[in-house]
Amino acid sequence: MFRLLESIRLQNGNFHRLNYHQQRMDRSVKELSGGRNTISLFESLKQFNPPKAGLFKCRVVYSDKIESVEFIPYEIKPVNSLRVVYDQQINYSHKYQDRNNINALFAQRQYCDDVLIVRDGFVTDSSYSNIIFYDGVNWITPSTPLLKGTMRQFLLDTAEIKSAPVTVQDIPSFKKFRLINSMLAFDGPEIDVSKIVL
Repeated sequence: MFRLLESIRLQNGNFHRLNYHQQRMDRSVKELSGGRNTISLFESLKQFNPPKAGLFKCRVVYSDKIESVEFIPYEIKPVNSLRVVYDQQINYSHKYQDRNNINALFAQRQYCDDVLIVRDGFVTDSSYSNIIFYDGVNWITPSTPLLKGTMRQFLLDTAEIKSAPVTVQDIPSFKKFRLINSMLAFDGPEIDVSKIVL
């Protein structure tokens, strides 16, 4: 049986972009089991008495049912540098609880804060986030992510970012980058691309 997770931003009692998490959950259950997802995040999470004040990561582990829910106080861990690492076989098309392959790549970061994973010559993601690059006019997210994040999808849907193939050779042509995920909004720090170690 598959075991997946969703990490949802909970701020002052409000779950952010819950519909995007629901859509990803529905899609993953259908693709992995062939069946229909019967979990309603909105109805289920109300039963766990979420905190009403503060910023939390709501960590939901599920298969065909919710197995656990945690509310973890959230503090941003600053990332100021990325090391490019390569893996031709890595697959993380669903948000699996098992992250052993990604953790092994993260261990290769050396003196950098995180890694930027490249597969078949194309940029994918960092270990915990999607990435977006600024070319001087537009913010671009690679069209080859390991995981289609909920914040990434939201920003694409609202036309705040665009999607395009990004190769390792393309990286120096950009000016800066940001990391985005369900906990990191579009207003996160902008980092010069020179901080990506190729």
